[in-house]
Amino acid sequence: MDIRKLFGAFGKDVLILLVMGGVLLFQSAPDFFVSLKPAVSFADMLEGKEVKAGTHVAGDVIYVLDYFASESTYTQRQDGSRSGSRASGNYYLIPTAEGFVGLKSRQADVATLNAITDETFSYMETGIEPVTTIRMEGSVKVMEGTLVNYYKEYLTDMGYTESEITAFGDPLVIQYVSFTAVRVMFAIGVVLVALAVLILCRRYNYKSGLKKAEDLPG
Repeated sequence: MDIRKLFGAFGKDVLILLVMGGVLLFQSAPDFFVSLKPAVSFADMLEGKEVKAGTHVAGDVIYVLDYFASESTYTQRQDGSRSGSRASGNYYLIPTAEGFVGLKSRQADVATLNAITDETFSYMETGIEPVTTIRMEGSVKVMEGTLVNYYKEYLTDMGYTESEITAFGDPLVIQYVSFTAVRVMFAIGVVLVALAVLILCRRYNYKSGLKKAEDLPG
């Protein structure tokens, strides 16, 4: 392969396609491969099914023990000021057979999850099962930063000791993911990269097939 001809076959269009496709693949690849794994349901977790970072979770949320942290977003303006904060979801505590796992919700799901929280605490007092349902799908991540502190503080307030919280293992959180959107992004990324490679190969072969001036008929 002639490296000079290969670089000569590059064009702005090929570079743009490679960059766009590469960005889409970089952003979507981790969750795309998670989406290919068999899903663990919230019922499975209550029955002892192990979850760890990278686990695919999908199913109806059964019990919720309130939220231990909330999240908000804002827009940073060019002049240094920023817009008002906007709520973007809560971090709820979900019971499992081995302890607890966090659940990051969308703001659109907060009202329903709050209702399940109320029904869960009512169930603990009366034995009446929650009737409100919501289906959630996502990927399990390791909790990081101050979120871990909020998680541990909530468990401490519930009466758990530091040693008991440590025994639960590394704090994990289920992050909501639209796997349909992830698969579409991944597919578009593959198409863009493949198109860039196709154009590059056609140009390279075309340039490689050209005869030198001294080889042409007089």
